[in-house]
Amino acid sequence: MKLTVLKGIANDLISHLDNQIWFGYFKDLSFPVDVNVLKEQDGLSKTCVSFFKERLPSSFDFKRIKKINLKVGKSKTFLKIAVYVTIDEKEFVAKGGSIMNS
Repeated sequence: MKLTVLKGIANDLISHLDNQIWFGYFKDLSFPVDVNVLKEQDGLSKTCVSFFKERLPSSFDFKRIKKINLKVGKSKTFLKIAVYVTIDEKEFVAKGGSIMNS
């Protein structure tokens, strides 16, 4: 498996979280968010970790991933999300977000 697959999964996670946050699935979330989801045990972190585990091949050793850092910024009209994945001394970054027109 090419390690760049992790960047694709991170991009998919951004789209997934974008919808989840706008539609209120994480109501108790306080912004801005800057967290290593591998070390936290809250609902958002568990969602992110399971998202990666479900999409990686079963032969992949998940312990190779040293860090999945999630950064989220939100206002009334925009949402910015960045996911930093560190594996084998390499870091992949995926960024995205959306604008909500009222």
